[in-house]
Amino acid sequence: MIRRLDSYLLKAFFRSLFVVTIAIGLTIIVINIVEELRDFIDHQVPIMTILEYYVYWGGWVLKSFFPMFVLIAVLFSVSMLARRNEILAMKASGLSLYRIALPFLTVAMLLSLGHFYYNEFLFPPANKRRLEIKEYTIEQRSRRKHTDISNVYQQIKPGDFYHISRFNIDRKEGKSISVYRTQNDRVNEIITGKRVVYRNHKWVALDVTIRRFEDTVSVPHQVLDEYVLEDITDKPEDLSKPIGKPGDLGLEELTRRIAMMKRNGQPTIREEVDLGIKFAFPAATFIVVLLSIPFASAPGRGGIAVSISGGLLTSLAYFVLFRVTQSAGYNDKIPEFVAIWGVNSLFLLGGIIAMLKARK
Repeated sequence: MIRRLDSYLLKAFFRSLFVVTIAIGLTIIVINIVEELRDFIDHQVPIMTILEYYVYWGGWVLKSFFPMFVLIAVLFSVSMLARRNEILAMKASGLSLYRIALPFLTVAMLLSLGHFYYNEFLFPPANKRRLEIKEYTIEQRSRRKHTDISNVYQQIKPGDFYHISRFNIDRKEGKSISVYRTQNDRVNEIITGKRVVYRNHKWVALDVTIRRFEDTVSVPHQVLDEYVLEDITDKPEDLSKPIGKPGDLGLEELTRRIAMMKRNGQPTIREEVDLGIKFAFPAATFIVVLLSIPFASAPGRGGIAVSISGGLLTSLAYFVLFRVTQSAGYNDKIPEFVAIWGVNSLFLLGGIIAMLKARK
């Protein structure tokens, strides 16, 4: 009996979630098509390319608005159950609001985990293709600023760094690499290569000259056809500024970029906030469900519209404050932990209090 009830509740929720996702998702896509239509016409973008772009853009909509879709689906499905007095009948049969909410909260937790997995492992490669279409086909900008880079200076570790005069990201090869190693604030080794390639996950310098110094006196240099630079851990794509925002990168790629920026002494506050947001934002799915159920399960005198509006406004406030604190974190106006988890903690507490005070 209980399993049948859970199945009934979840079927109503997933039907609403499907309709909401399709309806609102398509609305957002159509609005964007209207905004981009002039660029499509001016740059004579092929129809198939436009369709491909919006397939990937749909993935961005899912990443950015999924908690909102879940919110609206819960508000609608639970409010309809309350309107038909089914929530009242469940309570009369001995079920508490906590028990009625259990399948929704369980599924919300699973959806939060699924949203996190999607954002970090499925979305980044698809979004990269979307950004490439936008950058190179729709806006017709040159690829060279992202693939051909010059005068690369990177630190390997404190005291050791390398310089590449020119490098092509796609071909994974470049010209003129110099590696400088120091000890006790003095250069003790310089490795120079006329060319450099990245193969088998290793950096290899070609036509190499190795010079070592002892007490500022140069010892006989060594000439090699090639030399593997084992201690350079950067990947070719790390050397170029990525298309899009740091938040568009996957978890592993963003973590690697932060480590590289720290080695070079660059500020990483924005990237570190984005890294934390990757864990905090998917939790919004669970929190908005927790917030919504007390509003939707007990429509007042104003009926379903007032219940949905109250829950919707409260949850919208969550998303607005979430972005405000994120922006404040970018500018180092508030502590990093508050920027990432402050709103989650506040609204989670509010959701728990609302659930406790709701009529059981």
